[in-house]
Amino acid sequence: MLVFSVPLVATGQKTSHAVFLGLQLGGSGEAFVDSLERKGYEIQNSSDVCTSLTGLFDGVGCIIEVHTTPKSHTVHQVSVSFVEFGANEVARSLKFNHIKRALKKKYGKWDYDSSSGLHEWSSEYARVSLGHKRIAGQPYKTLYVWWQDREGWERLVEENY
Repeated sequence: MLVFSVPLVATGQKTSHAVFLGLQLGGSGEAFVDSLERKGYEIQNSSDVCTSLTGLFDGVGCIIEVHTTPKSHTVHQVSVSFVEFGANEVARSLKFNHIKRALKKKYGKWDYDSSSGLHEWSSEYARVSLGHKRIAGQPYKTLYVWWQDREGWERLVEENY
């Protein structure tokens, strides 16, 4: 069973933040990373605006990046890059299709767009994207999924100006 973010219903209301592994984006980056560590992920690198952790996600080795705003350190984006596939394009393609089906099931009522080469689901408070990218220093493309919180993104824009 995939553990993807889903719109939460709490006391009959939807949350106004994206959710990743049961954790709401839009709050403290330090608390978010601490929660991921308690779930078994290990910090690899950390800066003022991004913390990278490693571990398993949906049974595959991955790098999770938690992106925060520069001043308030509010989580605005979380990405998962699957790193175990290497040159195995078949495994990457199978995982892509598996994740896409799971996201369609979870986000079927959200707006959906695949015209940009990414598969994206969006709502008034969040966006989830699925695609392929090349990680710096890696010879092969990998699969990635990222969650973006609208309020966190708006705070990022405010803090950068």
